[in-house]
Amino acid sequence: MLRSLRARLLLLTLFVAGIAILTVSLLSRQAVRTEFIRFESRSREAGLADAAEALGARLTADGSVASPAAMAGADSILRRLERTVGQPLLLLGVDGRVLAASSAVLRAARVTVEAGDRLTIMEEAREGTARSLKRTMVVGGPRVAVRDPGGATLGTLYLLPNAGTERVERPFVATVNRWLLLAVLGAGAVALLLALALTRRILGPVESLTQAARQMEAGDLSQRVAARSGDEIGELARAFNGMADALERNESLRRGLVTDVAHELRTPLTNLRCQIEAIQDGLQPADGAAIRSLHEETLLLSRLVTDLQDLAMAEAGRLPLHRGPVQLAAAVEAALASLRPLASERGVLLRADVPETLAVNADRERVGQVLRNLLTNAVTHTPEGGEVSVTARASGGAVEVAVRDTGPGIAPEHLERVFDRFYRADPARARATGGSGLGLAIVKQLVEAHGGAARAESEIGRGAVFTFTLPAS
Repeated sequence: MLRSLRARLLLLTLFVAGIAILTVSLLSRQAVRTEFIRFESRSREAGLADAAEALGARLTADGSVASPAAMAGADSILRRLERTVGQPLLLLGVDGRVLAASSAVLRAARVTVEAGDRLTIMEEAREGTARSLKRTMVVGGPRVAVRDPGGATLGTLYLLPNAGTERVERPFVATVNRWLLLAVLGAGAVALLLALALTRRILGPVESLTQAARQMEAGDLSQRVAARSGDEIGELARAFNGMADALERNESLRRGLVTDVAHELRTPLTNLRCQIEAIQDGLQPADGAAIRSLHEETLLLSRLVTDLQDLAMAEAGRLPLHRGPVQLAAAVEAALASLRPLASERGVLLRADVPETLAVNADRERVGQVLRNLLTNAVTHTPEGGEVSVTARASGGAVEVAVRDTGPGIAPEHLERVFDRFYRADPARARATGGSGLGLAIVKQLVEAHGGAARAESEIGRGAVFTFTLPAS
């Protein structure tokens, strides 16, 4: 397909170049011919004017226009002029008689002026019969009046056309045509080279893109192409590289997600299997404590699956939101109430400073879920005697909510990834220090689904602050 595209581009370029060259050649040829004829006509008219003046002086030099000496002198003038202009000349008197001619044939011919101001020139054949010389000229062509020195008209001098009219024109035009042909061939060769270079420049990156795309199709997501130019081809290459980066990143996330989900599901499933097998083998009694333990593991699995479903729907933009005015102070108080048992158990103080007048346009249940996830994360990472606080303030057309803790803080290398799925700073992935690793990822997706944003700030030893914004009601 690329080869056919290359051929089409090449043929199109050559076709356009050929049309342009041919058009310029034809116009140049016609312009040269026209200008040459115009120049030659002006030169002939100037020669006729000079000849008419010389004829007027010569015909009246002997006092009689029809004298043999005057006629012979006029013939001589016309013969010399014919050698110059390359066409026969004829001088007719006012009565239509031939006064002078550039050749003996014309001198002896009979000339009549017919209707339409056309001259018919006849010559006498040897047998005494008349035949046409096939020389007909429309009066209005090259001609000039011959006058005596006093201004009286003696006759009209005609420049007659014949087969030799183009004797000068043809060689000149032929020379011009030869040079035009050479120019056309040279321009065609240059156009061909430029077309080849252009198609190679355009299609070379496209071929590289095609090869890289095929290798990506085969599973090699590390393929990239060079984006050297700033034109559309360069933009295409950069867009391809961006797409490849996104695909490679998504593939890495997908593989990580599968690994993380398997890891998170393995622990509760293993606990369930071991406890059930112990009960079946009689190693553990099926009492209330065993049933409560099994129930806790089942709840953990259910919560993990629910979190995964919410996260997937939020990332796909299909999470249903029932928006409405939500009093932020009441939502914060409800979230704190659900976390007070855990905070009391860990010896952490919960505090809120939210104005009663603040309201957001959001889904009440999702706002509560965001607050509970952030508070659970803060309480889990705050040591005994620490404090977790919730503050809020209006910021333009939005409301900014901040959850602060007095925990150990988050290292800079972990801070930028705290909202990733299943990411926990604890490399041992202990559930006691990080939960399932989905809480903060769900917070980010839920907040962005409402049109807000979430961020995290922290200093080692001085706790962390998680801030999110929601549109004001």
